[in-house]
Amino acid sequence: MRTRGGTPLETAQRFEAILRQRCPVCLEGPMFSGMFAMYQRCPQCGHAFERETGFFQGAMYMSWALGVGLFAALAVCADLLLAPRIGLAPALALAAAVYFPLVPALFRYARVIWAHINIGSLPVP
Repeated sequence: MRTRGGTPLETAQRFEAILRQRCPVCLEGPMFSGMFAMYQRCPQCGHAFERETGFFQGAMYMSWALGVGLFAALAVCADLLLAPRIGLAPALALAAAVYFPLVPALFRYARVIWAHINIGSLPVP
């Protein structure tokens, strides 16, 4: 049975698994079979990703936090780097144009992070 936290090596392996969108149990099997389609079970260890109906509903909060954080960072960069040259409205429009193609990745990472927090041993701040 796993415990919360772990050695620095275990934490590094967990963060690598998150970046690679891997199973929160074995850290090897992929969680997604397509752009938005998830495997029901890990192809490597057989772990069922959705423990109960609505399990990934909590990933919406993670997605919101990731989305707000990313867009805020893009907006600040646009304001500091582009707004003096092209104006605030075009700079923010460019930030939005960069943000929207990243939304599918945010969806995937929100689910992966949620699974690792709830199933794996990723420490909760």
